[in-house]
Amino acid sequence: MDKRSKLPNTTDYKLLFNQLLKGELSPTDAELLVSWLGSEELDPEAAQLLATQLKLPATDKLHPEIIAALEARLPLILNSTPERQKVHLLNSRWFKYAAAVFILCFGLGLFLVVSNKKAKQEDNVVRSNPKIDIAPGKEGAVLTLDDGRTIVLDSMQSGLVANQDGSKVMLKDGKLVYDINGNLSAKTAYNLLVTPKGRQFQIVLPDGSKAWLNAASSLRYPTIFAGKERNVEVSGEVYFEVAKNAKMPFKVKVNNETEIEVLGTHFNINSYNNEQTINTTLLEGSVVVRNKGQQVTIKPGEQAQVGSSLATNRSQQINVTNNINLEKIMAWKNGLFDFQDATLEEVMHQLERWYDIEVVYEKGIPKLEFIGKMGRDLSLADVLHVLEGSKVHSRLMEGRKLVIMP
Repeated sequence: MDKRSKLPNTTDYKLLFNQLLKGELSPTDAELLVSWLGSEELDPEAAQLLATQLKLPATDKLHPEIIAALEARLPLILNSTPERQKVHLLNSRWFKYAAAVFILCFGLGLFLVVSNKKAKQEDNVVRSNPKIDIAPGKEGAVLTLDDGRTIVLDSMQSGLVANQDGSKVMLKDGKLVYDINGNLSAKTAYNLLVTPKGRQFQIVLPDGSKAWLNAASSLRYPTIFAGKERNVEVSGEVYFEVAKNAKMPFKVKVNNETEIEVLGTHFNINSYNNEQTINTTLLEGSVVVRNKGQQVTIKPGEQAQVGSSLATNRSQQINVTNNINLEKIMAWKNGLFDFQDATLEEVMHQLERWYDIEVVYEKGIPKLEFIGKMGRDLSLADVLHVLEGSKVHSRLMEGRKLVIMP
């Protein structure tokens, strides 16, 4: 059913829109306005109102991101395709002048609009079980020492974790830090840091390089870097800020198949087993990516993509993509989900890792494409509540299983 058909014809939406910008809108009027702006067939007057608002001098009073959000949203609303539903998730801090929107949007800090002309609300949908909820992920990891001992870091206080072959392993301000004391061992000891699903963690390596591990990731490294190279191994997603050392290149081996070499730089590696490609994205400096005899050098703002050997029918050719959305790539490190142009399957992969759940599809994967952001501090029930409003129907079962329904 068209949402607009439920709205009174006599409502002055221009007035409501101006009240929204001034923060003077009541919850009832906010609901009317959001329904109108988010109607499945956007009223031409609403489209003109949004376009006009972007050109008004008064827009300098708005947060810059609301302008960007409206600019991005308007053409998508007017030109949405029947093949894929566009789901818009706009962070409510863009609407900081409208307290009523906070009430309207279930207190989740999100503004959500659906813009597919053929989308239909089903009345017989089984909602997610409100009695089951899962907290968002948090800081934490498991450290495996060279001798096989394992230490759960999220249950420890700051202080000494272990003494190992010439270095002290310390927990400081929620980060793992290595303090070399000068008593070097002839044997090279390796540690393995693993973030299970629902955990993320930061480490300062023995050379001063920093690494952030996203959920379901790992980093294997020596307790002291010696010799001519600094070698580490990763899986999952890890962001590095490598300490400069021209005499000792820093090399990262990814999933035992791709190698990245740097001297000192900032870059992100995404190499999850259930993704189609291994992506190396450069933020600062330069890196060399090697795979099966191939080699490319990428610059800041570029991403090297290599077909994962774990994905079927994927070319192992290294492809370089320009003009990467760095904000989206780094959203996980900055406490956000950025779902820009993400499919439902991609969204669910992120939720699986962060909330430690299993996602199954009752009747295939719905063709949806998302636009916008969510805070990673939301509970799973909050996220599902928002997705429910965009016609992503689900049921959270006992045993941390999320069933996506048609």
